[in-house]
Amino acid sequence: MELKEIKSIPILDVAERLGLKIKGRSAHCFAHQPDRHPSLRFNIEKNTFRCYVCPRIGGSVIDLVMQVLNVPFHEALEYLCGRGKSLPKRSKRKRTSNRPVIGVDSLEKGAATREKSEILQSLLSETPLEKEGVGYLAGRGIDLDLAREMGVGFLRPEDYRNLFWRMSRRFGRSRLMAAGLTRFYLFAKEGLSFLLFPYRFEGRVHAIKGRCLLTKAEATERAVSRFVMTERAEILYNQEIVESSRDLYLCEGEIDTLTLLQAGYPAVGIPGTGSFRESWFDLLTGKRVVLCLDSDPAGCEASAHLAEEFNRRGIAHLKLNLPDGKDVNDCYLMNQEVSVAQR
Repeated sequence: MELKEIKSIPILDVAERLGLKIKGRSAHCFAHQPDRHPSLRFNIEKNTFRCYVCPRIGGSVIDLVMQVLNVPFHEALEYLCGRGKSLPKRSKRKRTSNRPVIGVDSLEKGAATREKSEILQSLLSETPLEKEGVGYLAGRGIDLDLAREMGVGFLRPEDYRNLFWRMSRRFGRSRLMAAGLTRFYLFAKEGLSFLLFPYRFEGRVHAIKGRCLLTKAEATERAVSRFVMTERAEILYNQEIVESSRDLYLCEGEIDTLTLLQAGYPAVGIPGTGSFRESWFDLLTGKRVVLCLDSDPAGCEASAHLAEEFNRRGIAHLKLNLPDGKDVNDCYLMNQEVSVAQR
């Protein structure tokens, strides 16, 4: 079968074969638990899927097999073509829960965590910020010295493939998969270059978020995700400043966080509107938080939810009033003034 034929295999049929319980065009996400309201959605017309909570879950029917079974690209093709000797065993995923995690001590334990950090740091050491990546950030008004200080990297698709091959000889493919580096293949297979934003804390890299250079409209037209993360973030972006700052500006995404940082504001970021963890409320206790999420439907809904939780937990907070449909970086580029509302 040709790749185009494989991608046209009905995605609902494959999902059911993989053991997902389909309700209409939805299912409970296989990557996070509990998923009380089915957040995995299938687009029958485009034969694609995505999770509205996990920014890294989504793609074609091939991606569905790769992500559910946690297998590489060629094994997913064999499975879909019926050439696999047997159904690959689904790898156990770390399930997330709503139980609070005290601080980040749990992230510091175990050889697996240290090895993951070593692998992610090794990747970043080979991905200097240059050329297209520099141009993209400059176009967003981001100071390049700040970006380099925050460890931002850049990869072209061909460089990703070469680097992955070299690193697999050093660490082994299974370890690279466990560290989440195979997820960036979602960009490479589409021929997309991408920026790398490390989530660092206390000298370790805990996760990396990749961002391709497409606009939202371009990504929608091509039916590709703009963001891929090695795993769901356990820490805030720029969490290092939380302990020393009384006021915190909570942003949606890394670009907005960098925008406020270079303007002199103590900013931290979350990967997306559905990524806020229960344990982060403990980090923000005793702080005054300024909500700076995007002024789109998802951002407004998330801001309202967080404001309600902050009120319930006694966390002082304000909200940055952004024009409809805009984010912090948009307003910065337009030199547009914004106001802060008391909540």
